[in-house]
Amino acid sequence: MGSHGDLYPDIPTLKSHLKEKRDFRVIHKNRRSFATIASPHGGFIEAGTSQIARAVAGPDFNLFDFQGLVTVEPQELHVTSSRFREPILMDMLSRSEVAVSIHGMGEEDDMTIWLGGLNLEMKARMLKSLTEAGFLVNPDSPRHRGESVRNFVNMVKRRGVQIELPNNLLNAMFVGKKFYGSGRAVKTTALFDSFVTAVRNVVHDERNYGANDTPSNAQKPHVKSVRARPRRRSPSKKSNGLKNTGFSDG
Repeated sequence: MGSHGDLYPDIPTLKSHLKEKRDFRVIHKNRRSFATIASPHGGFIEAGTSQIARAVAGPDFNLFDFQGLVTVEPQELHVTSSRFREPILMDMLSRSEVAVSIHGMGEEDDMTIWLGGLNLEMKARMLKSLTEAGFLVNPDSPRHRGESVRNFVNMVKRRGVQIELPNNLLNAMFVGKKFYGSGRAVKTTALFDSFVTAVRNVVHDERNYGANDTPSNAQKPHVKSVRARPRRRSPSKKSNGLKNTGFSDG
């Protein structure tokens, strides 16, 4: 086993054992934007994160989406964020001011979003935007805090924000399946739209903040939770994540 419970310790090792377009594929859009949106564990690995990252990126932000295509034990394609060094992503990050990574955390929480990352001021703005949209948010989570400088989301000029979504919330964002290996479009709910809008608003606003708006000048945001306004759907019995992933996206 690789580090952090991963089968593959890094992307080069994964690529040497698996076949691109059969076992995985990389979707990317380099729009030369100041912001990069990434789903490093997309496809079936953390189902739902590919579609969310694509929607958040929209037509204007850079998109990186690593999609696991295997349906049996897809979590074996998980490479932790502090070791995730895909060349296309790294090139985008080297030219970006800020970054947002979208993750699924299985059943480690019920409906609460966990926020991490080293851009604390952007994180505080993300907390405000998501709570105002009616989501439960924890900016001081017990795990997956995204505070390592080696976490790829922090390898942009002004650092980034890591977003962890629990299965129950992901299930409520989609109607039916959250990913099709064929590329078939998935159906989403109003909750999906609310989340995407809240995150995109924050990223758009980052244009207004300069180089002096850095994590070193930011104060740690207080934990604040509100009840999500959209009615919660009963979670599917079939889970696309693990009860406890065993992975650490430091």
